[in-house]
Amino acid sequence: MNHFNRQSILGNAPMTQEKKCKSAARSMVLSSAIKLTLSAVLMTMTTAAMSEDSLNNANTSSKAMASSYNSWQTTGSEELNLPNLRGQGLSFAEQYQNKLLGEWSLRNVNGRIKMEHDPWIQETVKDMTWRLNAQARQQAPMGLVIIDNPSINAFAAPGGVIGLNTGTILAASSMDELASVVAHEVAHISQRHYESGADERKKALLMQIGGMLAAIAASAVDGDAAAAVMMGSQTATMNSTMAFSRNNEREADRVGMQIMTQAGYDPRAMPRFFATMNQRSQLNQVENRFLPSFVRSHPLSNERLSEAQSRAQHYPSLSLNQQQRHQALFDLLYWRVQSTGKHASETVLMTAAKNSVGAKLALMNWYGEQQRFTEASDLLAEINRLPPTQRQNLEPLLSITHSQILTEQNKWSQAADVLASQQRVYPERRDLRLYLAEALTNSNQPIRAQALLKPLTEQQPSDRYAWQSLQLANEKLAKTTDSASLKNIATINALRYRSHDQLWSSRYESALTSLTQAKQLAEKLQNTAQASSARPLLANINAEIKAVKTAKDFEP
Repeated sequence: MNHFNRQSILGNAPMTQEKKCKSAARSMVLSSAIKLTLSAVLMTMTTAAMSEDSLNNANTSSKAMASSYNSWQTTGSEELNLPNLRGQGLSFAEQYQNKLLGEWSLRNVNGRIKMEHDPWIQETVKDMTWRLNAQARQQAPMGLVIIDNPSINAFAAPGGVIGLNTGTILAASSMDELASVVAHEVAHISQRHYESGADERKKALLMQIGGMLAAIAASAVDGDAAAAVMMGSQTATMNSTMAFSRNNEREADRVGMQIMTQAGYDPRAMPRFFATMNQRSQLNQVENRFLPSFVRSHPLSNERLSEAQSRAQHYPSLSLNQQQRHQALFDLLYWRVQSTGKHASETVLMTAAKNSVGAKLALMNWYGEQQRFTEASDLLAEINRLPPTQRQNLEPLLSITHSQILTEQNKWSQAADVLASQQRVYPERRDLRLYLAEALTNSNQPIRAQALLKPLTEQQPSDRYAWQSLQLANEKLAKTTDSASLKNIATINALRYRSHDQLWSSRYESALTSLTQAKQLAEKLQNTAQASSARPLLANINAEIKAVKTAKDFEP
């Protein structure tokens, strides 16, 4: 019952009649090629960093734990000295175009790639990303996407969209190494690498799309043929942009190292992670593993590795305590990703739990999912015997894990109580709001849930998890309320919130269908005593229909 038994968080809404009419053969073709298609488009559209075809099983040996869990202490590094940007800045029209491109990227990623939606993981990586971004940019990133994929990969898109594979987290050995990847992507955005070569990039993008269409057609007959088509189109694209990309990569390495240092991370982590990628790349070559050129368009050369090692030596050395100051948080993150991604077996978790509190929490969660509640409770009791300071350092993940075990037993009210105490301590945290809202909805308190969720959609309109939670809360309200007027409004709002989720996963026709249904219900209210409520609802629905049509018609 992972993620509080949500019915739609990780999947799409029921298929429309139009989709049901498509042939089974075509569905199989699209499903096999869809991830490849979007990856290709995004990798050409953006300046992709640090890629590898696949990730071997991450080293599951115990991560070193530091006594301090304060992950965001900064070092006495020198003031960040960013290079001058080209020109005098972007015009309003260029900024608007970048915003549209960023939103388009988010919609396509959400709609076609398997995502890691765990709110605690999202919050942890987002906190790090926003802190790094603040060192170089006044504008916050448009969005962070964590892709459930074992390969080492990250990307940045115009408008401030930053993407990261879970394989990158599992390949890293510290929060500093993970920060080096994200800082590199922030540097791509801050240096406007996309804007500086827009014409060439657009040509490459068109070539990429053409190659992908051919690959999809070929995959229906022969998977090897599809790979051959893919390699041909990607090689042509890569050759047309390689020199430009190498310059960008070097600049992103240099600026990224400055960014991470200013944010309080160890700059030597960047060449260390480069070395990890280089080792895995060589292993892939020895094993003759398939390395698609679209994820190799920015190769990690020996020159780039050497430059990073030399540059890192010019930064002040850190003490052992400074080097390990983020390690406790990384231990929690690493094992949480292992757990939510189903990468670690019980044996692996039990072995690691002897020395890792992060693995112990992951094992406790695993026991809950397996309905082994006695063993989960024993682990919780063991953790609760830790000194108060150590136990507090595990929050809010400890309470989140405890609440998930309770929800597996349908003890929603108890789960809400556990989460509410933490939410009062950390009212700004998105993850606690989402977990608590789900517990409240399932314990028949949907109005309280809505109060927690609405600020999240105002802050981040692309937050699909929050929109889905709002939909579920209104569906619960419509089913349980004794008020006919409240039931009507809740039903309309459930359809509206569903349309937002559908919009941000590029399911435009489904979003329009949901809004059309909501509009019809709202129009009926105009002839009732609820006419005063119907007018603002209709105004909102009409604006939302217009927004969906605009998004649908946009082409990069």
